[in-house]
Amino acid sequence: MLAVAHPLKLNDLSRPEDLGEKYQHDKQVDTEIAEVLSSLRHLLIKYKMYSKAKESPVVSGGLQQFIINKLKKRGEQEKTLTQRLKALYLRDESVHFSAANTAGEEMSLFDCMPLDVKLHIFSFLDTRSMCCASSVSHGWNQLLSDDLLWRDRLAADRLTWSQVSHVTNPQTYTEAASDFSCKEIYLRCSPEVQMKHREENSTFHQVSSMLKYLMPKKAPKVAMFGPGLESSTSAIVRKMLYEDQSVFHRVAMFPGQFDGVGAGMTLQLPSGQTFHLSVLYSASRRERENQPQENRMSWNRMLNQQHQQESGEGEVTYELQPALQQLCHTLNAFIFVVDASDTRESVASSRLELITMVQERWATPQVPVLILSCVPTATSPRLPAVEMAQILQLSSFNRPWLVMDCVTDTLENVDKGVLWMIEMCQRK
Repeated sequence: MLAVAHPLKLNDLSRPEDLGEKYQHDKQVDTEIAEVLSSLRHLLIKYKMYSKAKESPVVSGGLQQFIINKLKKRGEQEKTLTQRLKALYLRDESVHFSAANTAGEEMSLFDCMPLDVKLHIFSFLDTRSMCCASSVSHGWNQLLSDDLLWRDRLAADRLTWSQVSHVTNPQTYTEAASDFSCKEIYLRCSPEVQMKHREENSTFHQVSSMLKYLMPKKAPKVAMFGPGLESSTSAIVRKMLYEDQSVFHRVAMFPGQFDGVGAGMTLQLPSGQTFHLSVLYSASRRERENQPQENRMSWNRMLNQQHQQESGEGEVTYELQPALQQLCHTLNAFIFVVDASDTRESVASSRLELITMVQERWATPQVPVLILSCVPTATSPRLPAVEMAQILQLSSFNRPWLVMDCVTDTLENVDKGVLWMIEMCQRK
């Protein structure tokens, strides 16, 4: 829209320095007017199409059509197009900006604009502003519920979300061909909106947390594994188990049960929840350092290769070692660590390891899976959480899952993911 500058009046200025200021102000206004008129003139020439009657040109384009129609209706006919545009810019009284609707009520300049111009203006608002603006009037609410507007916003903002779960995954709604609009899907999946709802219901969550504390439950037993333990994000184990930090407090150690497999440490969060954590590596440290990560499945000691078809479409299948199979049946949750700074192809190749581990508890869909999408530092580039869920095909899982963006160096968001996992484990 055109910026409006109100010229100063001479009787408002009395001092010489004020006259100099007026001169500078008028000069600046004239420069702005010349630039605006030049831009509009080029736009009008570009979009002008002449009809049979040369005196009535037809202009294509929503904003240009709107300006021309207004000038024709309210402007003085003897003035040139440039003079009328100048009058519009300076808010000359001969050019009016209001019109009447069918009910006789006066309409604003925004209401007179074409639909595509209104939507283009609204597209510059952020999500919070769009939700606030939708409560201005019924007409604005209808405009701000436009599916195209929210589809573009969903496609852009979902890449910035730091978490996505089995109930907040936009891909699930797409695959199910749901009848929800893009606005409804956005509000159901956005972490910011979910946090806002949680803040509004903070009293309920505080009371429920107190009741859960008064009725303590058994600490869940969890296994942590994945390629992220053997790449640039491997420091997460050292940070959680061996270094002093304020996120996880070491309570005690427990021995392994099945051929020495399953040993780990009991950790406690600042909120008081505890869990038993076992870390599972694919091989010894020396073997991991000397083996290429591209062929990780071929030398993974946790897995046994079962079958390979000779045809070109053959697929290699794996199963867990017997000791790990017994361990999985005692677990209450899985933590799969992936390096989000790695390539999509590398992340996709780790899906078979995740599937092989989770299949041991496929008959118990209440066992959750936490995906820690880690990067070494906060400035490291990463794959978005929604893309991580898509690469690992988590929408096909029959259990609760959550992808949480984390930072290994500071353990940022690791505690949030663990709290979600404990809450899922304690649900009946």
